[in-house]
Amino acid sequence: MKALSVAGTAAMFLVGGGILVHGLPPLAGVVEALARNAGAAGLAASLLADALVGIAAGGMLLAAMTAVRKLGRRR
Repeated sequence: MKALSVAGTAAMFLVGGGILVHGLPPLAGVVEALARNAGAAGLAASLLADALVGIAAGGMLLAAMTAVRKLGRRR
């Protein structure tokens, strides 16, 4: 069960990152250029970039939620 949770979380970051990348044209251009320059490993580079964007977005959301929660407790 733990392995499935880890795999599901990784898939969520990958899909979420892909949605974010393709929704922001400048970022999509950077990822496409990275994939073109990677040659045979282009698909892997694209997937890695999508996952990194998803992880970064998740981290920013977690930080924002933590800050809001801390501000709410002060009142």
